[in-house]
Amino acid sequence: MTPTRTFVEGRYVPAGPWADAKIKSQVQHLKSSFRTGEKREEERTLFDAHGTVAAVAAARAILTAAIGPRVVFHRLVLSPGRGAGVVRLIDLQTWTRLLLMDLGHALGQRLVWVGAVHRNTAEPHVHVLLAGAAERTQWPHMGKVVGVELRTPQYTLLRERGDVRAAEIRALNGNGTAA
Repeated sequence: MTPTRTFVEGRYVPAGPWADAKIKSQVQHLKSSFRTGEKREEERTLFDAHGTVAAVAAARAILTAAIGPRVVFHRLVLSPGRGAGVVRLIDLQTWTRLLLMDLGHALGQRLVWVGAVHRNTAEPHVHVLLAGAAERTQWPHMGKVVGVELRTPQYTLLRERGDVRAAEIRALNGNGTAA
């Protein structure tokens, strides 16, 4: 059996005119992206590091408040991988929160993001909009707002930590083997 491998894909939306319109369309995509005839309530639930985000307008406000100097937001698609045993809604949300917490810690930044679980493919995954600016959490620049930069090392970290976090969730659920 091959080991679980976290899938991470990302793009950024550069800053410029129409930033709010870009955020609005992408948040709407998070909330409503599902195949025709497939209507699962969890696919429409937006969440962030603190819990459920009730409405599209609230998600837009969270992201708009943290537009970066060069990047409006990063669009990420995260999946714990086939056979990871992390398929329940609560597990995917927890996995995403832990993964982005790890990324924020590595960057020394308090990240601002909104996500949604999608099950419109054979592989359950999470779409995340990560704001382009964040607050520094490490001395000596604590509290300073700076741009969020995602490059190859950060994507590698997400993949590696994704595998670790999936294993932790499996262990907590009492099914140490992949389902």
